[in-house]
Amino acid sequence: MRWYSAILFIMTLAAGLLEIVGGLKGEMILQLFPSDVFGGLVLIVVSAIFLRGLTHDEHDAFFGFGSLMLAVFGVLYTLVLLTNGLDAWIVGDEWNPLNDLRVEILLLPLAIPGLTALNRARKTLPP
Repeated sequence: MRWYSAILFIMTLAAGLLEIVGGLKGEMILQLFPSDVFGGLVLIVVSAIFLRGLTHDEHDAFFGFGSLMLAVFGVLYTLVLLTNGLDAWIVGDEWNPLNDLRVEILLLPLAIPGLTALNRARKTLPP
């Protein structure tokens, strides 16, 4: 799974850098990459975890924890998308879900292999 960690490292690093650059410029570069410096920093931290897993003997632990962090932030931004839709529905405004779609939501399914590996490792631990 080292190759998968390398792919996730590159994807999260690129997405994080694009979000930071957009935040420093004050405008979105692409629709999926909002101008969010702190969101970009979170993605860079996640990419650093995947990178550390590539260079460490205990690769599975870093792969599992990086996937867990990626899933947590993907779920968080999914909840933000849903609450923005609920708010627009309550107020009666127009809402386009594509305006709230973020790259973290699209990276969420890529965390599933790491989460399943983490769950398998957890089951093998003694009580």
